[in-house]
Order: sequence, then C-alpha cells, then structure tokens
Amino acid sequence: MNLELLESFGQNYPEEFDGALDCISIAVTCLFNKRGTLLAVGCNDGRIVIWDFLTRGIAKIISAHLHPVCSVSWSRNGHMLLSASTDNSVAIWDVLQGECRQRYRFPSPILKVQFHPRNEKMFLVGPMKYAAVLVQIDGAHSIVPLDDESDVNVVASFDRRGLYIYTGNAKGKILVLSCPDLNVFASFRVTTGTSNTTAIKSIEFARRGECFLVNTADRIIRVYESGEVLACGKEGEPEPIQKLQDLVNKTMWKKCVFSGDGEYICAGSARQHALYIWEKSIGNLVKILHGTKGELLLDVVWHPVRPIIASISSGVVSIWEIGRASCRERV
Repeated sequence: MNLELLESFGQNYPEEFDGALDCISIAVTCLFNKRGTLLAVGCNDGRIVIWDFLTRGIAKIISAHLHPVCSVSWSRNGHMLLSASTDNSVAIWDVLQGECRQRYRFPSPILKVQFHPRNEKMFLVGPMKYAAVLVQIDGAHSIVPLDDESDVNVVASFDRRGLYIYTGNAKGKILVLSCPDLNVFASFRVTTGTSNTTAIKSIEFARRGECFLVNTADRIIRVYESGEVLACGKEGEPEPIQKLQDLVNKTMWKKCVFSGDGEYICAGSARQHALYIWEKSIGNLVKILHGTKGELLLDVVWHPVRPIIASISSGVVSIWEIGRASCRERV
C-alpha cells in the first residue's frame, strides 16, 4: 500500500523514545539519504558510520578524516557521500566501495557541506569566518558574494531544487543568488519588532512545498514562502507566514528541521536534550520530546518519509517514533 496514504491517517509526528544507535565512536552529526533507508553518522574520531535504517544495523564504516566529522551530505542518488571535518578538509566518498573520490582543503574549519539537490557534480561549502564556496567537481570553484565584506559569519543553503542559493549573515541580511552564476536575485533583512536586526544562525528548506525556515539569534524561527521572497525582489520586505518560539523558557535553537512532508517543524534546544514540534500551518506546539536530563543536543534530523526523528546527544543517536498506542489506532 502507498506509504504516503498510510501516513495521512493518524498523527504524523513522533511522540516517544524508540531506542538508540550506538556507533562505538562518539556521534557528532547525522543525515538520512533521500529515501530514508540509510543514516550516515559523522563521529568524533573522524569515522563515518552508515546505518541500515530498516534493520538498525551498521552497513559500513568509513575512516574518513583524522579529526571530527562536523557535516555530511548525501548525493541525490545516494551513491556518494560528502563529508567535512574540523581538519579543514572536505571529501567525497563512494558509499558502496568506501573509497575517497576526491579531497579538498580549505583555509579554515568547515561548518557545513551540502550536495546540490539535482547535480552531484556540484556542492556548497560553508567555511568558518569565510564566504561560502560553490565547488564544481569537474571545474572551478566560485566564492558566493557577500552582502557586507566585513561580515563573514555567513550561513548558506541550496533551495529545494538547487535553482538558488540562500545566504544569511550576522546582520540579519538574506541574499538569494541564482545558481550557478551567483547573481543576486532577491534580498531582505530579518528584523525584530523594531528596526533592530538579528543574526541568521541557519536556513533550512522543506523537502516538499516552497517553504523555508530561518533560525535567528533572537530565538524566533521564521517560516517564509520562497515564491513571495523571489517576488519581492532586491531589498524586499516579505512577511513570514509563521513565527515559532518557546515563550515560556525563551529557548535558543541548536537545529531546526522540517518533517518529510513539510507540515511540521522540529527544533532542538541549545540548552538541553529537548525537541519541540510545531504544526506549520497553524503554528501550534503539538509535542515536546525530552531526552536524558543534563545532556546537550548536537544534531536533529527528520526521516524523509516517516514520522521518525533522530537526535544526537552525548555521542549517541536517539530515535523517536510514534507510540504503540497510536500505531494500534491506525490499524
């Protein structure tokens, strides 16, 4: 039966802890492949552990770097894996063979790497305190233009189809640049209630639909419609379709992600192992998942097709799933 049809009955977000994946090494970052059959976990000792998520067993271990792996990204077809390390290097791996296809070195530690969503010959690199770099595997690399040359605290991300690159800086300015020619197509500034600006911490796109979220230093998650942002053009003033925050504890967010269907948003607290889940359309908080007290959250990912979340804290990957009672109700 069609999985999407099944998921349309009952709730589509996890509600309880469903075990942990022990990578032997200390887990730092993780990411599902496009279908959610494999989970790549980057570890503190430079290894990448690839889990078969259907059997919850280790499928492959790649000795990728000498220093901690801080970011991983799957190619669209799942045959290649991109990894970045605090040793300033980025590597491309053949997943089946476990062999390194290519290795690049950068002038500073890498915060994020991302394969182009539709073209595995291109990827985006976000070095610390440097402008983002668009790398073409068979060609040259290009520096993604900055809005302010003095502000190098930049985050960058491809949109869902890879037609544009969105960048955000510490002064709240978001640029939308065409890919791969890097011409500024649209821009806007994220402001707080007054004219004050707030630093952009991350930009994340939904796998379905045209929405993206912006996580900012003022502890508010803003959800925008990319069509409206593009229509507003340069120096536009698009309004967020949703603003999400923890009004009680004023929580800062370590990582924010969309659900596979784009209908929910999960944000991991920067202060504790707690996951907040909102319904995007209404903006209501539907669930808070609590991990072990005293643990700090490192990463959060949502399964591409199922209501499952994987979170990392204290070097262990925790899996969160729908409760058994809800499963029985569905049957």
